[in-house]
Amino acid sequence: MARILVVEDDAILAEAYRIKLSAKYDVRIAPSGEDGVRQVEKWSPDVVLLDLYLSSSMDGVDVLRQIKKNINTRKVPVLVVTNLPDMERVVLDLGANKCLMKSDIDLNGIAGFLDDLLDKSQV
Repeated sequence: MARILVVEDDAILAEAYRIKLSAKYDVRIAPSGEDGVRQVEKWSPDVVLLDLYLSSSMDGVDVLRQIKKNINTRKVPVLVVTNLPDMERVVLDLGANKCLMKSDIDLNGIAGFLDDLLDKSQV
């Protein structure tokens, strides 16, 4: 079973992701940027689902930078979900595989993008 790490500080949204994705994936939730970086390093997820606006001292851009600069985690695909449209180019330039606007997509669409990323990473 593929491993999905969800880095999301909104408890309601994180639980919605967990419910939607856990039927098909092994899902863990990281409620802060710091916890997200720790879990990527220790748990080795197959994909990271990353929110950019986190209410911790480390935001999603910081998490993405840490993932991509670490030789052990840099190849982990990262799907960014955000409400910050001006950040799309920034996160893609930092190595995110895809950036989705929360306002434009539902949980089924996010699950579809995760499936695609997993298929591509298995090739």
